[in-house]
Amino acid sequence: MDLLTRFNTAIDVLERRMNTEDIYYWNRQMTLFVSLGQATERACVVRFQGKNLQSVADQARHWLRKQPETDWLKLDIARNFEATTFEALQVQLRMTRKNYFRRGISFDRKMQCAYLEEELNGNAVLTKDPTHDELHVNLTNLTNYTQHQGRTARIAFHPTSPCLLFETLGVFAGETPHVLEVTRDVEKIRDTTSHLPSEIKTIVAASSRYLARQVQTNGRFQYGYFPCFDKPIRFYNSLRHASTLYSMIEAYRLAPDEILRDAIDRAKRYLIDELIVLNGELAFVLDRESNEIKLGANAAAILALTEYMQTFGTTQDLHVSRQLAEGILSLQQTSGQYLHVLEYPSFQLKDAFRIIYYEGEATYALMRLYALDPDSRWLDSVVRSFDHFLAHAYWKYHDHWLSYSANELTKQLPEARYFQFGLQNVAPKLDFIHHRETTYPTFLELMLAAREMIDRMEALGQKALLADFPLEWLDQTIERRMVYQRNGFFYPEVAMYMKKPDRILGSFYIRHHSMRVRIDDVEHNLSGYCRAWARMLKEVPS
Repeated sequence: MDLLTRFNTAIDVLERRMNTEDIYYWNRQMTLFVSLGQATERACVVRFQGKNLQSVADQARHWLRKQPETDWLKLDIARNFEATTFEALQVQLRMTRKNYFRRGISFDRKMQCAYLEEELNGNAVLTKDPTHDELHVNLTNLTNYTQHQGRTARIAFHPTSPCLLFETLGVFAGETPHVLEVTRDVEKIRDTTSHLPSEIKTIVAASSRYLARQVQTNGRFQYGYFPCFDKPIRFYNSLRHASTLYSMIEAYRLAPDEILRDAIDRAKRYLIDELIVLNGELAFVLDRESNEIKLGANAAAILALTEYMQTFGTTQDLHVSRQLAEGILSLQQTSGQYLHVLEYPSFQLKDAFRIIYYEGEATYALMRLYALDPDSRWLDSVVRSFDHFLAHAYWKYHDHWLSYSANELTKQLPEARYFQFGLQNVAPKLDFIHHRETTYPTFLELMLAAREMIDRMEALGQKALLADFPLEWLDQTIERRMVYQRNGFFYPEVAMYMKKPDRILGSFYIRHHSMRVRIDDVEHNLSGYCRAWARMLKEVPS
């Protein structure tokens, strides 16, 4: 569809979605924002004011006739205004999580200096800086943005300067228009006009393609970006290389793609050839920047290699997987607990404990290897670890890797104590997860692994263990998080306000970390949605 056709369709959608409970006028004026975006540059935003929707739409049409065709078109009507002052605005910002201020701001009472929340967050206008420990209006970034846009800016403020806050009702005008509005249950996010499994399938395909684009010719990932100003992240983490590779293979199972397959093969070669070192018959994954060997990195590598062998029907990486597993076993103490970090090249202990996730990763990896290579040593190691987990109430950490581990262990040893551990690992956390403001992608993984274990419990007649378990609340929370987690997905209507939209389109971001995109931010979302999609299709992963 051409630009005007898309615009007219979007206006019709807006008109149908406007309701009498909302206020669309300020000083008897309606304000319409029109955002035009190209994949290669930050969107241009133009504001129109008039006495009604027809008036602002006619003005916008007149302007659009002079514009070239564009990749993206988004319309927003301002509504539900709140008059305030600059000083009171700063107080509100100090009480808000970074990048979670979800209203537009006009720095005057006539909506002449008005900005959508996407513009403000996409240009780091509401942020901290070296001179401010709390969120505030960053006048430097605001000035730079207004100059780039060629728009009126009010740069000088005093405490009583008038400001105006507003919400928006928006439509992203693609081939299928998507309504964008803030509701009580979810933040501003596109409506799901398609069936949710179809939407999740689209997300899985898009985010896996994003990861494939990050794999360079040598197999190393471009690690990530701060997309507001297109700043690459220079740091590298071998553990996240392996775990991201694992998620890409999970996605390939559900959405086979040759470009993705090529990227998987390159990333796997880099893992084996560049990141794995030997100490006799033991193999370890090395972080070359820190000269550290991490228990979790060995585990992530085993997960990637076993997932690869299972998906592509090969045993070519079984030998190195066994060597990595031997490395894990060498780190296990008589108590069942694992040591966490060694120094390279001495292979001496650096940190007996680093982070709780490593032990859950290790047990999950050994169970996945055991499924392909039924060596009793792998299972025995996991059992000793779970003795330690049970003795020290590790369920209180509500770790998604432990949820995966309990699920896998109960496939081999369906004992009540392991089932109970898996239930305790998720149940006390459900209220927190259900109402959590951030997307926090591992919550979905935690719950879905537990739900798969519960399916097996029911099939085995272990329903007595579920007598006090809030199963309905778990299912409701899974459903909510599947929808809510899309708030962290770079749909085009969010990406278009970043400096280089095509760089991060289809990825996932962490809003309160400066909209950061990192390969592990993407992989955890991708793994969760792969499992969600498989469950929806009644194809629960083995």
